[in-house]
Amino acid sequence: MSVTKISSDIFKIESPIKDVYSLLSDFSRIGRLVEMTRQMGMPEGVADLQKISEKIESYRFTADACYITLKGMGEVAIKIVEREEPKLIKLGGDGSLPLAFNLWIQLLENGPYDTRMKITFQGEMNMMLKMLLKGKLEKGIQGMGEMLTKIPYGILNNMI
Repeated sequence: MSVTKISSDIFKIESPIKDVYSLLSDFSRIGRLVEMTRQMGMPEGVADLQKISEKIESYRFTADACYITLKGMGEVAIKIVEREEPKLIKLGGDGSLPLAFNLWIQLLENGPYDTRMKITFQGEMNMMLKMLLKGKLEKGIQGMGEMLTKIPYGILNNMI
């Protein structure tokens, strides 16, 4: 087993850091956002999200965890293992996934409506798993960062 570390680019989010942190540090709020999106339908141009959505049988959210039941795989959980307001949210698995990992979402205030974000994945993988997953993880981490820049944090924080 070896440690694999993948970092995203640094993204600019045009919202105050407190709004970004408030939404991303509470899975129950993210759950309400997922439910709103599901009811309104998938936005155009998110074919990858549509593919992922088709593999999900059910989901539930608490403030600290997200539980997803995937077709053919059972339930997996991602938990918030550390919060450092307003600059860090650290996620990890609960042992239900085949690899131990952490995912850091780091936030930095660069101005009133200028929050910078970087996402870092670190996981223990054997060489075979690393060969299979590294490219997909790099693409997924980068895509996640791009998606998180498009959320209207201030508006959503008032709605959910």
